Amino acid sequence: MKSFIKTILTLFFSVLRDKVKKNNVIIFSGTDNYSYNGNSRYLYEHLSREHKYDVYWYTKSNQVKNHLALNKFKFLSLSNPFKLIITALRAKIVINDGDSYFNIFKICDSKDTYKISLFHGYGPKTTIAAKDDDNTRALRINRINKFDYINYTSPYLANNISKTIFGIPSHKAKILGFPKNDNFFNKDIINKKIYDKSFCKDLFANFTRDSKVILYTPTWRPYKYNLPLLDLSGFNVDDFNNFLKKNNLFFVYSVHSVRKPSELLGNTDRIKLINKSYPLYDTNEMMLESDILLNDYATTSVEFSILDRPQVFCMPDYDKYCKRKGFIEDYKNTIPGKAAESYDSLMKIFKEILGNSENYTLSFNNQRKNLLEKYYNLENYNSIDNCSKFLSNIINGDVSK
Repeated sequence: MKSFIKTILTLFFSVLRDKVKKNNVIIFSGTDNYSYNGNSRYLYEHLSREHKYDVYWYTKSNQVKNHLALNKFKFLSLSNPFKLIITALRAKIVINDGDSYFNIFKICDSKDTYKISLFHGYGPKTTIAAKDDDNTRALRINRINKFDYINYTSPYLANNISKTIFGIPSHKAKILGFPKNDNFFNKDIINKKIYDKSFCKDLFANFTRDSKVILYTPTWRPYKYNLPLLDLSGFNVDDFNNFLKKNNLFFVYSVHSVRKPSELLGNTDRIKLINKSYPLYDTNEMMLESDILLNDYATTSVEFSILDRPQVFCMPDYDKYCKRKGFIEDYKNTIPGKAAESYDSLMKIFKEILGNSENYTLSFNNQRKNLLEKYYNLENYNSIDNCSKFLSNIINGDVSK
């Protein structure tokens, strides 16, 4: 019955959606409907404070709704379906961080509604899975091409990868940068965050001013997998926790929402998993508080490179990932840090960094610069302003599809 009603309403609004006049309504959503982070969040908050447009965030999370209400930001949810539908019918622009925009009853498929993907990350892994069948590849390419504009972070991505990988026409590719990274260029914010470490202090009861943080950001795989750290030969969680304690280190990690690992690390006094219990968690805020990034293939490596801090890589399934997912280029030659081949080698790398982090980081300076040159144009230090101007041009009718 629910499916039948949804079909009828979708047909009804397919007729109505193009008849309702669009105004200055902008609807934001994240990569999922329960979290509150990413490029969409930063641009949404900026525009909400400007009060130039009628700006909303779509969410299904009660915690996110409470947070937005407390800050007097406007939002949409299923708890008020009438407001949700009316606002969607009036939306001039819908903005998302991924490849699927807010589109209840396909209302926002209106020819007069602009669909924009700010996207969430670019790097050497920005490809479609090599082993996907033709139908799956076509569906993914079609999904991203439903957007009127896709945001990129460098000319290389906009002029080459957008066309060769995703078949995106030139007029759809815009180099605006990532609003979530603007703070990475602000020295006052950088110094304050690395010194205060306020999120970590709230997360760990025994956190001190001298404590250091390792952030682990493993990405998803197009196959069944464990948390990669657990697959390092010789890894032992008790030994690892003792190592963290001995060196006054704390370990924070999250997993990708697309496909989660089968096996995870349990929480300890030194280790914390960020899951749906933290809907307001923001990886970029966490990167500002982190002293070391432990990574594999995630695009966080590119963003952390802006901060010029030590990176370590854990890739026990490299050959399998390379075959099943693939890279734009030889990944091992791009990474700005050492790759641990075992638990013992991981400990040695961490000890090297703790002994002299500046020397360690400097030894990978060429890789870091090359990575940024291709995947993040450092001239995009005011991406919020770039995005705001682009949206203003759309609202004012200076940009056509």
